[in-house]
Amino acid sequence: MSTCVEKLSHSCGSGDGLQVFEEDGNYTGYCFACGTYVSDPYEAGSPPPMVSVKSDADRLAELSDIRTGLSSMAVPSRSLSQESLDFYGVKVGVSQRDGETPEVLYFPYTNQHGELFRYKAKLLDPKKMWSVGLTGQPVQFFGWQQALATGARNLYITEGETDAIALLDIFRKKNAGTEYEKFTPAIVSIPNGAGNAANFISSHIDEITRRFKDVVLVFDQDQAGKDAAASVSRVLPGVKVAELPAKDANACLMEGRVKAAYSAVVFGANRPKNTRILYGSSLVEAAKKKPEMGLSWPWQGLTDATRGIRRGETIYFGAGVKMGKSEVVNAIAAHIITEHDLPVFLIKPEEAVTKTYQMLVGKVAGRIFHDPNIEFDEEAFDLASQKVGDKALIQDVYQFVDWDVLKQDIMYAVVSEGVKDVIIDPITCFTNQMSAAEANEHLVSLSAELSAMTKDHGFTAYIFCHLRAPTNGEPHERGGKVMSHQFAGSRAMMRSAHYMIGLEGNKDPELDMLERNQRRLVILEDREFGNSDIINLYWDYQTGQFNEMKNYEN
Repeated sequence: MSTCVEKLSHSCGSGDGLQVFEEDGNYTGYCFACGTYVSDPYEAGSPPPMVSVKSDADRLAELSDIRTGLSSMAVPSRSLSQESLDFYGVKVGVSQRDGETPEVLYFPYTNQHGELFRYKAKLLDPKKMWSVGLTGQPVQFFGWQQALATGARNLYITEGETDAIALLDIFRKKNAGTEYEKFTPAIVSIPNGAGNAANFISSHIDEITRRFKDVVLVFDQDQAGKDAAASVSRVLPGVKVAELPAKDANACLMEGRVKAAYSAVVFGANRPKNTRILYGSSLVEAAKKKPEMGLSWPWQGLTDATRGIRRGETIYFGAGVKMGKSEVVNAIAAHIITEHDLPVFLIKPEEAVTKTYQMLVGKVAGRIFHDPNIEFDEEAFDLASQKVGDKALIQDVYQFVDWDVLKQDIMYAVVSEGVKDVIIDPITCFTNQMSAAEANEHLVSLSAELSAMTKDHGFTAYIFCHLRAPTNGEPHERGGKVMSHQFAGSRAMMRSAHYMIGLEGNKDPELDMLERNQRRLVILEDREFGNSDIINLYWDYQTGQFNEMKNYEN
């Protein structure tokens, strides 16, 4: 969106009618006095003058001038009624030439507290947009406060502000003279167009689902609008999509297609199917592509056995109590961040977030930062923290996590933050207050849903769990073998996970330290290649690292 830089005189004789806009270092202008678009408001080859930065006080004064100095009025060129514009608090600037013709629409935007903090200004012809007021605050949907006040159960989301206003006019025209005449629908618009629709909506999912039962997307019918609707459908499961009889809601209103548009939005909107039927012949070229190794694991043996980390897969790890499960978690996260320069989303409800970060940074630094018996190496901590940067996303929860909440956070991290690696430790935090039967049923549903999410959105999920105690033989902490059936929700995970990997070891205090610190990653289930393998590790108590043992005899 453009920024208004300054006002200049124009050849038409106006002293300050030429308004200059800057976007990405390019300057254009529009003279409000004569209605002329100026592609180069400054002389060719000459740099623009030094522009003073407006203070917040200046911006608030401009905001107040629009709010109090302008009013709403009908916009015949867009078939928008004064009533609907006024409902949304839209202000209309008129032409300086005749003092009557609507020329600029000012759409109000509120922050998370419902406070007006800026207007999006839209020049009707030619199309030009800029911002007036404050910046740097999270923005709500256009019309969000009005939507909440309706008390409606359905939320309609358009691609642009004029479409939201037009859709309200469509409802009002269709319901005029009927029992629904006084009904006001909840209609909002995304603030920044189709390209950012999925990101914006994903960051507001909790607000939407708490307040509305059904959501209908009323996006433009061009390819960008259809692609945006498809992206939002993956972020917001259950959303419906309307197919309009014209390009957009405003076009429907202007072309007189009120009944058809109303029917398409209210009765014709459908949930898009998440399946695709393809002819085998269309897959020939893709299937001929030579298989490639995935991303490396922290241990070469695991990389070789699994052919690397691949997207769209779920990997399930199981370990006995205090066997080093969290050390494996942190080793994987640190490797992905430092070796592959990728962000990681860590969900560790059994750990305080500060300790989670300490442990992760410790793996990057090859130091131990959480043990008071070990001197804290501040320099090493700072250097490792710089490497981690913002690539570590940590969910701030403790002890209990609701799956419905977590999956929204996962989708936000994947869609909005570009995360491709999601680590949950442990999965049993979702079933702490359930009976065995309830827990198993919940894990069946959860694992299937998570597996579908990884496939649809192309990320990798790493799930860690505690194991059930062996029914006979040695306990896990004394060297007992890890078996697939000991995993929480084992049957569900066998169906949904691509790998099941156990962590074995013997912590018998009568053993020497070398033996006590040895661990084995055992591949129990491999859906992709049917492989079984053992990767031998040694935990170095001085560095806190799990190092691979090349010559360890079983």
